[in-house]
Amino acid sequence: MGKIITAALLLVIITFLGCKKDSVTDASSNGNIPVIANTANVFAFTLAAVSYTANTEYDLTFTTDSLACSIIISNQTSGGASLTIVDSNNSVVYSNAQLSNQVFEYTKANKGIPRKIKINFSNYTGSFSFALTKSGKS
Repeated sequence: MGKIITAALLLVIITFLGCKKDSVTDASSNGNIPVIANTANVFAFTLAAVSYTANTEYDLTFTTDSLACSIIISNQTSGGASLTIVDSNNSVVYSNAQLSNQVFEYTKANKGIPRKIKINFSNYTGSFSFALTKSGKS
């Protein structure tokens, strides 16, 4: 079941990335505005950026520590991005301070229930997609 959810998340993210031709080039016209979905047990963040700098935090409403995650970073030509997920005690559930061109997915359990996500960009140019959802039956 978890593999089906992860595969579905990847398909959705790839679909969003494929919606615009030269999405990085077009990003300056839309003001580098991320698309965010944040509901119970689901968080998704997609951004096509040109020279984007921001430090953002989002409260999460997860009820389980059984998680499926995917990160897709493409067409990154400059700047940096980092992502940290913490639980209610501010213990790190997941962190990656050196996000660059990659496709990454994982499934984790017993690392704490996510309560907050911090996503930071510094002069970032590229496409960034992140999705987190509960995995399996919990």
